Amino acid sequence: MNAIPSGLANLRDVAEAIPQLRSGALLRSDAPHSGDAAPDIAPWPPPVVVDLRDEAEKSERHPFLGRSRVVDLPLLGGRASVEAEASDRNGLLRAGLAGMYASMLEGEAAALLVRAIEEIAEADGAVLVHCTAGKDRTGVTVAVALALVGVAREDIVADYVRTGANMPRVLARARRTVAAWTVGAKLALDIPREIFAAPAPAMEGFLDRLDARGGAEAWFLGVGGSPETVAALQQRLRA
Repeated sequence: MNAIPSGLANLRDVAEAIPQLRSGALLRSDAPHSGDAAPDIAPWPPPVVVDLRDEAEKSERHPFLGRSRVVDLPLLGGRASVEAEASDRNGLLRAGLAGMYASMLEGEAAALLVRAIEEIAEADGAVLVHCTAGKDRTGVTVAVALALVGVAREDIVADYVRTGANMPRVLARARRTVAAWTVGAKLALDIPREIFAAPAPAMEGFLDRLDARGGAEAWFLGVGGSPETVAALQQRLRA
């Protein structure tokens, strides 16, 4: 039987594989839990943490409260939990990953995504963005941020795909700690295996949908973001 990972399973500095980005500015991960071993990243925890999970996914008070400014932005608006309406949950699954990701570009999710980008742009220090697995909501948020600062499409896709190798450890942690198991942790027998993966076509499909809205900046400005935020984000993330 595999041991449960004692630390974050899907943590990385987004700049690691993208030289044009500033190291230490934007981190992404799965959900942190009390008792996790601290990673070799300083400072830890980061000054700002953007938590994209629904309330039902949280098994405890955020372990970084009191040490970091934790910003709750439930990007799926309750649709990730097993308490969600079956029609909402099943609709997400039928849409596939690219369709699920595209749904975050609309409605209340779009407003929350704008707020997440604003937090990244306005922070004085490192920002950690996470959901439960650090794959879907985190992947969308990071992809939009990278697109807004002009990172090449292939680099955005490559960053997303890196999560795939970490998913077995991510799921091991999620199964033990999620209060009301999410789609990815509890309904494994009923959903496409794609949900557990980070395939390049999923992110490519999302970026196609973003391009269909005029590109990242046109979308961002169209749903309430400001040019000042885009400029601040570029200054923060570019090396």
